Amino acid sequence: FRRDLVSLARAASAADRADPQRREQVARGWQVFKRQLHFHHTGEDRMIWPRLADRLAHSESALSTLEAMEAEHALVDPLLEAVDAAFADPAGDELPGAVDELVGTLHGHLAHEERDALPLIGTALTAGEWRAVGVRLGRANGISGSSEFFAWALDGVPADELTAVLAELPPPLRLMYRLAWRPRYSKVARW
Repeated sequence: FRRDLVSLARAASAADRADPQRREQVARGWQVFKRQLHFHHTGEDRMIWPRLADRLAHSESALSTLEAMEAEHALVDPLLEAVDAAFADPAGDELPGAVDELVGTLHGHLAHEERDALPLIGTALTAGEWRAVGVRLGRANGISGSSEFFAWALDGVPADELTAVLAELPPPLRLMYRLAWRPRYSKVARW
């Protein structure tokens, strides 16, 4: 998400942001970003936070963190709509301000989530339960959504890290990533 927020901020402040061809290219990156963010937040809200709340119901601090995560998710949606509206303006005059607000809010949310919410997963879920969440999320995303997710998430990842991540996938998915998902994703100019 941070990688794409940097790309979005650069595009929003660029002198060529009103150029129709450039706007179309940026819009493709924006649409992928929004899909991935929506899927991420929906997965947390439906599959992760409720389970953690059940397991950690005895902890006021944990419940407060989970409530904050849901509240922060609710703050992001209107900001996404504001960026969409700014994209709809051919001049793009409102785009830099809308993007700045989104970037600031989302950076704060991501930092809060990493610092306070993600450790709760390790506290409340076993490794097997966490893997099962990943499987359920993959099924919910479907093959098309999952192919985009992996190609998007691994875009620009250094080769050694890419190898380590792909080693966690079953061999057929590694092959699909290398032969179809990454090439298809890489064909489209974004940002």
